Amino acid sequence: MKKTLLLICLAVAFVPPCISRELIIDPLTIPVLIVHEKGAGSGCFLLLSNSVYLVTARHVLFSEPEGSNAPSLLSPNALVKTYSGVGTTNISERVVSLDLKNLMSAGEIRFSTNRDVVLVRVEDCNPTNITLVNFLPGVNFMSSSTGFQLYNDFVCPLANVDVGADVYMFGYPISLTASIRDKFDPAQPLLRKGIVAGVNFARRTIVIDSPSYQGNSGGPVLQVEHPKFGTTDYRMIGVVSSFVPFEEEWENKTLRYSHVTISNSGYTLVEPIDLALELVWK
Repeated sequence: MKKTLLLICLAVAFVPPCISRELIIDPLTIPVLIVHEKGAGSGCFLLLSNSVYLVTARHVLFSEPEGSNAPSLLSPNALVKTYSGVGTTNISERVVSLDLKNLMSAGEIRFSTNRDVVLVRVEDCNPTNITLVNFLPGVNFMSSSTGFQLYNDFVCPLANVDVGADVYMFGYPISLTASIRDKFDPAQPLLRKGIVAGVNFARRTIVIDSPSYQGNSGGPVLQVEHPKFGTTDYRMIGVVSSFVPFEEEWENKTLRYSHVTISNSGYTLVEPIDLALELVWK
């Protein structure tokens, strides 16, 4: 069954800072919520090389490898929720069921063996018209509305990540919502704004100064760019991997024992989008 896919260009008119500093794209349409029997995480859908992929952190879908054993799926199935304006005049909720076991057996899931990135291919695009797609076996829409809202020219390779650049971190930090469920819908994403705190090109790592929490893992991080006067672009530099811990040791010299406390430093480690691009079907 073929569906029409809407591509939206992210190059938009720049609004002078004295008037507005708001994010120009709709934040609901960027991240996705991934839920399965062993937990939850974030991610996003990307159109890459004539296919649509779910991109997230590997630990959202897979267990940590033990010894020489390969990582195994945490759950055979998952539900993915996103928001889209495709086929409607308003942004609406889309829910997709993924048969991860079937997709894994069919070779439609690829993950990095030594980094925290995974790709799940969910749609195959027509080679002559990428706006026409076929859902892969194991991918089923549970909502009445279908179609993903994807963005054109969306990825930013590590070489173009700038230290000090503004970034937005998207995701579903579900661990924060327990005490405010009557005030905020945990099924909607939350944003963090910060900057690129550091880039290590040799080790291919990015650190941003936005704190992340349980549920943020796999969420996209967008860099704000001004390629020329009067335009603002948002491009994805990678996915959230983990928060950077702060370790504090307290020592009782009289009784000769110590206690170590681990807390969130406020920095977050981001896996660059380059690692996901290397997994794309050629």
